[in-house]
Amino acid sequence: MIQTGKGQRLTLVSMSGLRVVDPALREAGLRLPGLARRASALSELPPLGLLTIAANVPDSWHVTLVCDDGTKDEKEVIEEIVASAPAVVAFSTLTPAADRAARLSGSLRHQGVTTAVGGLHATAAPEWCQRSFDVVLVGDGEAILPEFLQDFISGELRKRYQPSTPFSLHAAPIPRWDLWPQSDAPRYTVQTMRGCPWACSFCAASRLLGPARMKPTEIIVRELAAISDRQHRPWIELADDNTFACDQDRIDMLEALRSVGARWFTESDWLIGKRPELLRQIARAGCRQILIGLESSVFRYPGMGRKSATWNEMLDAVQTIQAAGIVVNACFIVGANGETPASIERLGQFLDTAPFGEIQLTLQTPFPGTRLYQDLMKQGRLLNGDFSKYTLFDVVYRPDQMTPDELQRSFNELIRVVFRPEQQSRRDQIVRSIRGIQRRVRHSPL
Repeated sequence: MIQTGKGQRLTLVSMSGLRVVDPALREAGLRLPGLARRASALSELPPLGLLTIAANVPDSWHVTLVCDDGTKDEKEVIEEIVASAPAVVAFSTLTPAADRAARLSGSLRHQGVTTAVGGLHATAAPEWCQRSFDVVLVGDGEAILPEFLQDFISGELRKRYQPSTPFSLHAAPIPRWDLWPQSDAPRYTVQTMRGCPWACSFCAASRLLGPARMKPTEIIVRELAAISDRQHRPWIELADDNTFACDQDRIDMLEALRSVGARWFTESDWLIGKRPELLRQIARAGCRQILIGLESSVFRYPGMGRKSATWNEMLDAVQTIQAAGIVVNACFIVGANGETPASIERLGQFLDTAPFGEIQLTLQTPFPGTRLYQDLMKQGRLLNGDFSKYTLFDVVYRPDQMTPDELQRSFNELIRVVFRPEQQSRRDQIVRSIRGIQRRVRHSPL
């Protein structure tokens, strides 16, 4: 929806970027090719949530977009925000950037600007957000942002807005790609589903985002057409929580991705390794990589449903997925109950020869709204401090088998070992071999 008229001014602020607090790990990450590569890829992703809700902003509002990845001085960010003289500034933030967003909001409110906050952190911790923002937007933003802006015009603002029912993706608008500079878009994002049928205790998706919902194929086709108008054979990341978790093959969606020549990345679980025909269709549709959560090598989290499995069963599935021509980005959570320095060292030794094309390592992080957060709070194991350390790379709780410092040191060493240049080169060779399979699969007859 292109804005037609001057009217009121709204600035949307995306609190984006990979954030790390621990100084030793932050310094190491800048030098390790595997980490630096993924950090760069994340920085290239457009803020899909804000671009999507911007499409529901009334025509009478002029909309601008500001992205804050945490690298600039806060005064510089404030100057960029106020340059468009907004009447309203709406932030979208995840937990590690919430404190910075709150400080930015305080500066803007001091200047007479009305501020709002939405996103996963606002949905998980609305009372906390209420202290620093004029308005808190809880849940799906598509339905409540227009109502909030109308109340601003009429002078009848409420402190909190929350939809009465989950937003139907049948009404999903085409994102406002005109707000995102084409020169800054080496890759695009598309959401084909929201939520997840599983209820893993470390994840908020199944609790805070409502029931798992699929976006109709005809809307996905329109979104892909809008992206293809901007870039030929686009790189796309599916902003889904678990794309194939609802036992649907989604062949129409896969055909839509194939028809525009998209190269794409998504997240799913190991269960797709038991569905060979689906894997063949995914590979033919141009999927280059799937992030698969293998989670912990020492602990099976509660709430994982059918995703819960033995270690060997998951590894066999990974081999099947990669044999189909799809690189697996194997995701591990370090620091669960039962973890010790020795178990972390063993994980590093295993990954030295593991067959995965890519690896993602994160620390167990009890985000607000998760069962894990509630359990650790009840046990008195959460460390004091603000949310800035909830980065997935900084320890924010007391482990059960070691001290927080021991966990941080062991994790930092694991990062150094797993992402050292020679290991990244070994995985790059694995990726090249899988790419050869991909080329053969994409050009094979149906």
